[in-house]
Amino acid sequence: MKILFIIIFVVITAYFAICVLYIFLFSSAGLFYRNREYAKANYFRRFAILVPVYKADDVIEELASNVFLQDYPHFDLIVIADSMDEEVIHRLKQISVKVMNFTAEHRTKALALNTAMAQLPDNEYDIALILDADNLIKDRDYLSRLNDAFDTGLQAIQTHRIAKNINTSLAVLDAVSEEINHALFRRGPVVLGFSSSLCGSAMAFDYKLYKDQMKNISSSGEDKELEIRLLRNRIHIEYLNDLVVLDEKTQYAGVFVTQRARWIANQIMQARNNSGEGFIQLFRGNFDFFNKVLQYFMLPRIILLVSSFVVTSAAVIFLPLAYYGIWGILFAALSLSMLFSTPRRMYNMRLLISMRYLPVCSFLIFRSLFRMKGATRKFHVTEHGKIGK
Repeated sequence: MKILFIIIFVVITAYFAICVLYIFLFSSAGLFYRNREYAKANYFRRFAILVPVYKADDVIEELASNVFLQDYPHFDLIVIADSMDEEVIHRLKQISVKVMNFTAEHRTKALALNTAMAQLPDNEYDIALILDADNLIKDRDYLSRLNDAFDTGLQAIQTHRIAKNINTSLAVLDAVSEEINHALFRRGPVVLGFSSSLCGSAMAFDYKLYKDQMKNISSSGEDKELEIRLLRNRIHIEYLNDLVVLDEKTQYAGVFVTQRARWIANQIMQARNNSGEGFIQLFRGNFDFFNKVLQYFMLPRIILLVSSFVVTSAAVIFLPLAYYGIWGILFAALSLSMLFSTPRRMYNMRLLISMRYLPVCSFLIFRSLFRMKGATRKFHVTEHGKIGK
């Protein structure tokens, strides 16, 4: 019995050690990220700004007004409208928004995008920019600078999403979580020569490439499936930290649970579907693909943090020094990684106050593990709240 316990403990420790080492490596690398400077493009590419909208009448007009502030000559804002108020649609058309109606029994974001692109001519656009209804573009030269980047031959770019709102403790922690993601899965990887991960919006692609890769994707985890397809074809995904899009952060516990359940379910699905191919691609020299598959086997960071703290505390009481020494190092390394990945601007009293909500947030993450059934097949509407500073 004692031998079995030791084996289980060693296996769990080895898994946590791999996760923590991975996170520490990429969080440290993220500290060395530097913004890219691109020369002015030779010509203005035409953007299709695609915005799938499902019951988002309360935010879509603000986005439309914001997009038309762009100092760029050639773009169309295309709203893919599902279950929207006719008055809102009418007002959008009045300001030159192209509205495409969409409805389906089993709706997903991918299906909405594919339905719209099937009706758009291939030769009308050069770049597809994907936004969510609750996004806002920060700077007026965003499209111009994206165009400069694409002029260098890039085919896929993820830009920097930051919080539009930090008006509740949950929203603050959600905002910090996304910034940590940027360090671990975007800044860190590109510093080390890997591709950035995608985050579902604020991302741009060569239009024909995007349309071709998306046509066989139908799940609600379209960004994860798209990553795999691009990396399989050795297409690099760049990350531009200084091109900023504001994104509404979760304010309600129910929305948080549903959102995390969908993300975790998609992560598990991708891990299951691509684990074998990950090693095949590794032996073929496609380290980018293998790195992406590794990410799918990582536990959510808050679960890692809470679990390592609990095991370390228990080890101090019940196990010899060697055991709790190892777990103490893992907990310390993980904590340092979180500190490295959190931007300095977020270290303030508001974050300190919000940290009191961490136990609740941890509980919500664990709760989401039991809400994953069917999560990959639905288009979940995000409930939008009142935005405060």
